[in-house]
Amino acid sequence: MNLLLLLILGSIWGTSFLFIKIIVGEVGPLTLVSGRLMTATLLIWLLLHLRRIPVPRGRKLWTTYAVLGLLNGALPYALISWGEQYIASGWAALLQSMTPIFTILLAHLLTRDDRITAPKAFGVALGFGGIGVLMWPELQDGLSASFLGMVAVVAAAASYALASIFARRHLQGEAPIASAAGQFTMGLAYILPLAFIFERPLTISPSWTALGSWITLSVLGTVVAYILYFVLLERTSATFTTMVTYIVPINGLILGSLILHEPLSPMVLISLGAVLGGVLLVRQSGDPDRRRQQGMAKKRPPSVAKHRL
Repeated sequence: MNLLLLLILGSIWGTSFLFIKIIVGEVGPLTLVSGRLMTATLLIWLLLHLRRIPVPRGRKLWTTYAVLGLLNGALPYALISWGEQYIASGWAALLQSMTPIFTILLAHLLTRDDRITAPKAFGVALGFGGIGVLMWPELQDGLSASFLGMVAVVAAAASYALASIFARRHLQGEAPIASAAGQFTMGLAYILPLAFIFERPLTISPSWTALGSWITLSVLGTVVAYILYFVLLERTSATFTTMVTYIVPINGLILGSLILHEPLSPMVLISLGAVLGGVLLVRQSGDPDRRRQQGMAKKRPPSVAKHRL
């Protein structure tokens, strides 16, 4: 079931890069993110009310939402939207594959969920190499707009990775819908003032295509996707959850090629192959700490093991 949810989430987020590329051609990145989060916030609070889920309360919990609203919402959304002004949507989707790599590294340093083994280390190196293949030609031209756009998307991936580890540690037992509501609300609080300061959101006039993409991105790519995200995060480890970004590049590259006619050059395919190879190594290497914990749980008396679940 967890793998199926991961595939669904990856397919949804794979289309998000296509929608962002369509929207950002007519709407500023901060305005795009503000509209996305505003729609998502209204819908998620309505859903919270209809399902009679208690409103999240407590300073500590809302502090957690404030951190996630920045690291898992406002900041990466803005970085990706800004970056896609200068790079192909498929490239952005592929660069997001850095998220599991950053997560493995950060989880090794900050938690006991996932430890870096020799196969994982090789997988991480292979993933970095794949991203390097994609970025190197742009770097040779100096600090061009396209290179900075790629750097922005990679920075967004690092933000997502840190957010997933933070959420795993601080949102145990919280209702996924409530967590999404808190995150969207705080993310909107960050980004909306910036949109009015740096852009003119009230003067935009997007086409029907951009508007439809904007609504779909807000509902499917944000509300539905993040409910699935929090469910997976609650059921699995931080590293497993962010493996969704290895499904995303395949969807993103295919959609970008078919709909936006973005070229699938040998360089892009080599990069994709290296990234997926790194994923395979990381996933097959398993998690020795988790297996050790499971083995210990089997040796405990039934009452203790049940309490742990």
